[in-house]
Amino acid sequence: MAKRTYRKAGNASKPRPEASGAKAEREALILPSRMGETNGGGSPENVPGFDLFRAVTAGFETKRVAGATIVAAMPDGGFFSQGSGNPGPVFLGSPAAKPENVIGADNRTRVTDTAMTPWRCICHLEVEYESGPVGMGTGFLIGPHTVITAAHVLVDRRLFGWQRPRKAKRVRILPGRNGTLAPYGYVVTDSFEIPPEWTAEDAKEAAAPAFDFAAIRIPKTSENEVEHEALGARLGYFGLRAYTADEESEVDLLFVNNAGYPKEANKPLGTLWYNAGRISKWDKDFVEYMVDTEGGHSGSPIYYFDEKKQQRYVVAIHTTGDFVNRGLRITPAVFDRIRKWAQR
Repeated sequence: MAKRTYRKAGNASKPRPEASGAKAEREALILPSRMGETNGGGSPENVPGFDLFRAVTAGFETKRVAGATIVAAMPDGGFFSQGSGNPGPVFLGSPAAKPENVIGADNRTRVTDTAMTPWRCICHLEVEYESGPVGMGTGFLIGPHTVITAAHVLVDRRLFGWQRPRKAKRVRILPGRNGTLAPYGYVVTDSFEIPPEWTAEDAKEAAAPAFDFAAIRIPKTSENEVEHEALGARLGYFGLRAYTADEESEVDLLFVNNAGYPKEANKPLGTLWYNAGRISKWDKDFVEYMVDTEGGHSGSPIYYFDEKKQQRYVVAIHTTGDFVNRGLRITPAVFDRIRKWAQR
């Protein structure tokens, strides 16, 4: 297996070209989504009884994947183990640190048509670490070869304490997973981009949450291409939108969407659950929203749908929560890093 790479992503990035006028400056902080284009601009008719799943997954290697009985950390291969018996529990998070919460009554709805956009652009992540049990999280496609998630999904500083981080050895990415069905197959990779402010030995626990985001690279190999095109280009990917402090009043109470893969006893493993609500607060590094989530949603997109442009823009990456759930805001600095990682 190729040596995994943890590339340091420094603060510096090439400055955006100067643009005249506020509109041009604002457009510099927008990356459009690519979803409708994946169907050549067409869309299927709604005909009862038609096997739409078969039509939209044609050409992809649909696979069946393991359920919770074998997705565990084992000496003989982590989540790739195929043995029977009792492999031990799947990691459901530290009891002392519950990162996401359902707010009041659980209003989430299961997404059953995960082969369609935008759901197929949201990925279930199975993470094998250097030590400890397998972890799980959510990520989303942001470019042809790039999945964005929360940094703590890849470098976990909660299970063994802040000073004893456990790092991901490899990750299995399953776009649009639906239980034991991987409609678009899966990709295994060991190449990540994580801010050093999160990974460094002397990382400050109080300051690091502002850098709780990361990228997972999909290897550029023929195995990960469909009809000689990158997987992300064929499935589609989300857009990205950064708002400056001067623009916050324009998006007060912005209505946002979220979907992720929870780790809950009453939710089948690998199923996608949706919720929506309004952003209640913008601050320097985070946004807060009344959207139901649970453990496993970390790294999922907080996005809005622009009806005029027919575009889906991610404005935050879900990371933590209590009564009000919270996501890492796509600030101009975060925007620049992700754009560089995604090579867009």
